[in-house]
Amino acid sequence: MDTPHIHPESVPAAFADMPFTAAQHLRLALFGVIARVIECCTDGDIEAALQAHPFLADYLNEIHARTGAAESVAAQWRRAVRAWEAEAVHRKTHLPLIALGGAGLSALELELLLAVGLMEEDPRFGEVFERAQRSERRPTMALLIAWWRDDGSNDDRMDDVRRGLQRLIDDGLLLVRNADAPRADWVPAVVLAVWDGLRGEAPTLRWLRHAPVEALPELDAYVASDATRMACDALPLLLTDRPAPVLLLRGPEHNGRKTLASALARSLDRPILLVREAVFEDEARWRLFGVLAAMTNAVPVVEFELALGESRSLPPLPLTDAPLIVVTGRHGAWACTDGRTMLAVDLPLPGDAQRLRHWQACLPANAIAALPGCAGHMRLSSGNIRASAAAATAFARLAGRKTLDPDDIRRACRTLQSARLETMATRLEACGTLSDVAVDESTREELDALVARCRWREQLAARSAAVAGCAVGVRALFGGPSGSGKTLAARLLAAELGKELYRVDLAATVNKYLGETEKNLNRALNAAEELDVVLLIDEGDALMANRTDVGSSNDRYANLETNFLLQRIESFEGIVLVTTNAVDRIDRAFARRMDVVVNFRSPDAWRRFEILKLHLAGDDLDDTWLEDVATRCVLSGGQLRNAVTHARLLSLEAGRPLDEGHLQSALTREYRKSGASCPLRPTQAKPCLQ
Repeated sequence: MDTPHIHPESVPAAFADMPFTAAQHLRLALFGVIARVIECCTDGDIEAALQAHPFLADYLNEIHARTGAAESVAAQWRRAVRAWEAEAVHRKTHLPLIALGGAGLSALELELLLAVGLMEEDPRFGEVFERAQRSERRPTMALLIAWWRDDGSNDDRMDDVRRGLQRLIDDGLLLVRNADAPRADWVPAVVLAVWDGLRGEAPTLRWLRHAPVEALPELDAYVASDATRMACDALPLLLTDRPAPVLLLRGPEHNGRKTLASALARSLDRPILLVREAVFEDEARWRLFGVLAAMTNAVPVVEFELALGESRSLPPLPLTDAPLIVVTGRHGAWACTDGRTMLAVDLPLPGDAQRLRHWQACLPANAIAALPGCAGHMRLSSGNIRASAAAATAFARLAGRKTLDPDDIRRACRTLQSARLETMATRLEACGTLSDVAVDESTREELDALVARCRWREQLAARSAAVAGCAVGVRALFGGPSGSGKTLAARLLAAELGKELYRVDLAATVNKYLGETEKNLNRALNAAEELDVVLLIDEGDALMANRTDVGSSNDRYANLETNFLLQRIESFEGIVLVTTNAVDRIDRAFARRMDVVVNFRSPDAWRRFEILKLHLAGDDLDDTWLEDVATRCVLSGGQLRNAVTHARLLSLEAGRPLDEGHLQSALTREYRKSGASCPLRPTQAKPCLQ
């Protein structure tokens, strides 16, 4: 947009054609620095300076053309620029140099910053500095002190110049490439991101993201519960306090934390600068983060996840007075080294009403016929809902439909799960119902109770007394001998609930390095919570074994892992199933925290008959013979499954339907694997092979 013409009463008429932009302001300020360089490079002999460096004549001619000749070219130019700046401020134009001045940098410090950056604008100034120093093409500390110590008064500003340069270095605007040299020989260089910012360009660093005000969401559009909504509405006013507080936005990943931070920044009419953990890798990055926030008038936002038991201290951000927003998880402790007030806002996973609003916000009206049921049963984070909605819409379009069905949504959620879970867990196929598992009545009752607990977990937690501390998560322990159906029951349970089942990969999770196992487990549990999957920890006694007396460092570290998992399981808000062949090896503290304990027993004769009939569905074998097999062959459900599978292989090899001979041969093989003899008499079945 064209800038209106500036009246001579506002600024010097010579500047009337100059637009109010950051780039133009940098150019005007640089001309003032160049005027000083011209005056100083040959001890005030301007003619000698022009003869030694003819390109300086172009700059001097433009200065004279705009402000006229004067005894002190630099002073005359600075006065004109100040008038232009005053009009820009009156017009509410954001100028990075003005912002740095408002953040505490003096006019001298800003001039020194521009002097160091002259080479970035015109490399020919390298000749000027090289001739003056007889070495470096960039100004040294000694040269800058020599040229800026005299401001035309009787005061010697040498100490002010030295302190100013040191402050620019300490605050992260300048860096020193030869810090091992004597201070007078230091060669400072401007940080390129700072120089680009002075031109008005948005920062483009790989560890930092800038979002302008117009790209940020409105706070009124933020979907939240009533309690969270009240806190959100009160935050903008609190964030204007001075000194500005640190705001902790706690909650699961992809659950609107950054959206809320962005909306709060927009309510303050500020852009945001978002950084992740990489900002803490180098102290210089943290300082630069503050400088860029000051230059762009942005709200600094840090996204960093802490594990249970971890802590992080935030050093002061130089130059900026904006509120610092930290986007983090529910675990870990944060502190400020400068003692600023810290405000914490918890953003839990959305309830069913908020989930429905998120689905409706990102789906067309004609696509949500099956939506209310999905919203009620899939406890996803807000970000995952919106990502799933986009993917589900694409799946429906591929199928030639305008409306979504539950399978579209399940497929969409699976794409999210693959990205976060499959490095730490393995997806297990979940199909069928719990009626397909052959267990005794007491075990079935517990499984039915577990299904009900999972289906009504949110409502149960909401209606429980606060003192009861009823959590949304469901923790179940499946105990019993190998092959008794624990893993099968987990798969059928997930299918009954309409959820995906992931089994934790202990080989990828357990790590010999201190603390890494806990971090891996925490990532897996966090992902399971936010993606609403059923998490299976198979052979859980490997992680939840009884704590022992500390006799060595190994015992101490093993106990630390157990203690961590104990706390994390208790705070878990998803559905986790733990299986074990040795319940007595599970630490009692884990057993007490389990909501449901299901004991799987070795099947009796009747259950063995049911298992055989289940696996032999479609094969015509004599029931009387199968009853005799179930009575005589005391095998687990897993062993019977293996026997039927091998019998099918024998029938395929023989080229005829599966018969008693195939199954008896498979049962004999199963007994031989365990070093025992099959109790079936050879005459009880037809020969396996002709």
